[in-house]
Amino acid sequence: MRTDAPPPTDPAPDRPHDALSRADATEAVERLLRATARLRRLAADRYPLYAVDGNWTFSRRGSWTPGFWAGLLRLTARITRDRADRRHAAEAGARLAERLDDDTVTRSMTFWYGAGADRPDLAREAARRLLATALPDGGPIPVGTAWGRAASGRREVEVDCWGPLVRLLAWSAPELGSAAQQAAVTQTRSCLDGCLTATGPRIVERLIVIDGTPAPASRPTSAARPTAWALLGLAESAGALAGSAPGLAADCVRAAVRLSRPPLHDGSSAEDTSADAITAVALHKLPRVPRLPAHTATARAVTARLVRERLCPDGAFPGTHYRVSGPTGGPAPEPARVESVWALFFLLLALAIDVGLITPDEF
Repeated sequence: MRTDAPPPTDPAPDRPHDALSRADATEAVERLLRATARLRRLAADRYPLYAVDGNWTFSRRGSWTPGFWAGLLRLTARITRDRADRRHAAEAGARLAERLDDDTVTRSMTFWYGAGADRPDLAREAARRLLATALPDGGPIPVGTAWGRAASGRREVEVDCWGPLVRLLAWSAPELGSAAQQAAVTQTRSCLDGCLTATGPRIVERLIVIDGTPAPASRPTSAARPTAWALLGLAESAGALAGSAPGLAADCVRAAVRLSRPPLHDGSSAEDTSADAITAVALHKLPRVPRLPAHTATARAVTARLVRERLCPDGAFPGTHYRVSGPTGGPAPEPARVESVWALFFLLLALAIDVGLITPDEF
């Protein structure tokens, strides 16, 4: 593993006990890298989705999560600089090409996290195809018809993909032109106006577009994961749009500060470990516009509690709240607490930022 990175800056002086030491954070990274290597050997040419009691469920196509597995391998290669790890990441990235035609906005997750700047051809093509699905008259990019959404998905917008979608579009704008940048602005404005409630840390997870105007399609919620996705969307939009739409970027910063004050979670993973990991990454991204060092300290505090309370000695990271298949193949009556591939990705990403192995803008 790389050891030449500078040490992270100290957390806020009134909360020094909350952050991991550099040695402890590095050891946690090593645990996750070993767990990823074991999972890669088990997965072979399949995508890991989630594990119940340590037993992983795999998929040939990856459902909505192939980008998190490819992204986990990309992140591993970035950290270790190992030739074999780079090869595994390149192979995983190339396999994503078969997902370009999926009619779903989750392609933004797939190709931003799984391909990104390492496979710019795939990432730009995904952005181009997502642009083609935008609603008429400069509307936002909808959920799409995949995963059982059928025709209703062509009129709905969700908060979950907001962050990676804006990053993918803004990153692609130099090649795809002003349409990509304008789409990033439109998506942000739609989510900012429609998803965040006027008072309190509650968000509307799903919107429906009627006559070109997004309207709430779900009740406001303070559930952990939708709120974490919303915070990530705000943080990514604040950074990606700072140059082209500074007023909108500033609106996102103000909304993110409000949404994260008090902190969404204390890191105890009472609801969803993957939500806490997403939150830590989002908080790390907030200091970009403007400099908000307290959020960096909070990000490190959340990550520290996840490592101390939830990360197992073998690198397993259970606690994602997720509805899995029941014993007969039907839906389980209640969501289970599972280990998920996206939780592993975001925890490793948060820790890598903590230790200074990568910058918040790299993924």
